[in-house]
Amino acid sequence: MPHATKSFVEVLRTGRYFSLNSVHPKTKNVWIVFHGYGQLAEYFIKHFENLDTDENFVIAVEGLSRFYVDGLTGRVGASWMTKEDREEEIKDQSNYINTVLKDAGVNPLDDSYRFNVLGFSQGTGTAVRWFVNNGIRPSQLVLWAGSFPHDVDAIKQQQIFKDLPVHFVYGDEDQFLKDVNIEDKTTEFEKMGMNLRVWQFEGKHVMDKATLAKIVGSFDK
Repeated sequence: MPHATKSFVEVLRTGRYFSLNSVHPKTKNVWIVFHGYGQLAEYFIKHFENLDTDENFVIAVEGLSRFYVDGLTGRVGASWMTKEDREEEIKDQSNYINTVLKDAGVNPLDDSYRFNVLGFSQGTGTAVRWFVNNGIRPSQLVLWAGSFPHDVDAIKQQQIFKDLPVHFVYGDEDQFLKDVNIEDKTTEFEKMGMNLRVWQFEGKHVMDKATLAKIVGSFDK
């Protein structure tokens, strides 16, 4: 029997992102934020609308794979990746995210502002893989209702993760974390050498604006 040959080609395609506010001399925080599975950046960025507009510039990137969330019509969501050809997906994501930052005029290495990374749910893995693969150390890392990617070895990346301020956030009724031992998870972060802070709020697998505001308020303390 003949065997099919798998090949890859690089193609140009159009991605999109959404942003709030702008970078100017009063800007304290530049954010790049990653939505969860089945979400869109257009709506995810609304969770950041209550942050001080003078001090925060927010960029919401979007997964390159869109799909109908319920059946063949209706609401559209996006996904970051699947297990299929995941290494190619990760490379494409990295190229896209770097292009977004360039288009937005943001340099992650600029020390005139804090460069913060936030990932929600599926977006946590994408966020971490991206900055690690590009040798970027964020000022603050927020992992919201998601896990640290198993394919990133933080111990071997101490130049990035040692004493990195990491905020682990979750709702006390998160249906996707009900079988997860939070104490074991936080211990795992601490063993990686990170400076961990845990935030719990009343709610399910969602973002919470009040908790986000508290996290931002903690940056200057």
